[in-house]
Amino acid sequence: MTQEPEVTVIWTAGESTVRWRGGDGGAVVEKHHPKPPQSVMTWTRDGETLVLVVEALDTKPFTPKDNAVVYRADGTERLRLSPPEGLLSDPNAVFGFYSAFPDSEGLPLLVIATRSGDFQSRLDLEAGVVRDARTWR
Repeated sequence: MTQEPEVTVIWTAGESTVRWRGGDGGAVVEKHHPKPPQSVMTWTRDGETLVLVVEALDTKPFTPKDNAVVYRADGTERLRLSPPEGLLSDPNAVFGFYSAFPDSEGLPLLVIATRSGDFQSRLDLEAGVVRDARTWR
């Protein structure tokens, strides 16, 4: 079951620092990035509040594609995401994550950028991967 997130994100598109504060008025968590993130979202599921940061996209060949990070509300990294393997026959044509949006249940729907068009996928927290990639739009 998805509940209302228990954190307040303090971030504006274009800023390279993402901050959030827990719903209990706790300390502010700060995550600094070399370049401004693409998007930030929070959600709560099964009592755990999580923050997803989609870091800046690097479209150069042979660069890391794991530019989406899931943090716990206290700021510890829960997992780093990579696009699913085999999305395209040429793995260098997959650039990484472009954005994330809440789906109808408030869970992350991740957008993957590729040379031949974008894909959408869903986050499987238990397995630590994205699944169900299909054409976006």
